[in-house]
Amino acid sequence: MLNSAYLRLSVTDRCNLRCVYCLPEAASFAATTAQPAELMRLCELLNDVVRVRKLRITGGEPTIAPALLDHVRHARTLCDEVCMTTNGVALEPLLPALRDAGLVRLNISLDTVTAADFQRLSRREGLAQVVAAIRASVRLGFQPVKINAVALRGSDAAGLVRFAAWEGVHLRFIELMPIGEARAMAHERITAAELRARLDEAGIRLEERQDRDEPTSRVWAIEGHDPAQTSVGFITTMSAPFCATCDRLRLSSQGRLFTCLMDNQGTDLLTPLRAGDLDGVRTRARTAIAGKRPPAVMLRHEVMASIGG
Repeated sequence: MLNSAYLRLSVTDRCNLRCVYCLPEAASFAATTAQPAELMRLCELLNDVVRVRKLRITGGEPTIAPALLDHVRHARTLCDEVCMTTNGVALEPLLPALRDAGLVRLNISLDTVTAADFQRLSRREGLAQVVAAIRASVRLGFQPVKINAVALRGSDAAGLVRFAAWEGVHLRFIELMPIGEARAMAHERITAAELRARLDEAGIRLEERQDRDEPTSRVWAIEGHDPAQTSVGFITTMSAPFCATCDRLRLSSQGRLFTCLMDNQGTDLLTPLRAGDLDGVRTRARTAIAGKRPPAVMLRHEVMASIGG
């Protein structure tokens, strides 16, 4: 069983974008969700079972959750490292309050730096708002600020690297996983090795920096740039899985605990909570966490937004 855990809390399954690899245009969402106070209590009970050393707030899109600031403040009562992953469209006005509430790290999703491709991939406009949010995050002192980019065969990877280097942020390419809408996009999959070859062809020289590797990504320095300020990482979920060292737990906005991104069942913690059975919540959580194993098959049927990524 884990000694400590990296908990990802999905505060909503709803989103203000419809990214082609994540949600259909006519997306449907859960009819009911756990109340914010219930999610906070479940986080406390999970912390009773295994120490939460890091908590990341996710969605859907967390910036559209009315209780977002309450979640951040509560998370800081459990651990010091409180992070958030967001698409950035509605982020900029919230940044000062998020910083004051205790948020320290930001991952902002951005798959392209051209407006036309942004609209094609997300089915919405918003590139200017995302770029403004990235710049404001750096200005306000969030550290680090990372860009998450889903690695797509048709994307301008070199443009993203140049943007990250210019803005002084860290870029992480995530290999496309067969989850929800992305199951039908096998033609768009590209490995980290193929991406690096493309970047080299574009004249971008990368140097592997094992000293800066992260639990889920291999980090490379950009020639001519300080890797402490900007870097490129590759999250190789498909080509070189890191399951054996994974300590992530995911709590969905419906109050279900998932011990793996490819877990298609999860464990219902909300029902015993609402019944007042706190020991039952802990027991279910403890059993699920003790059974955490690498997936037999890298496949998830539901959309990414339902589990929080």
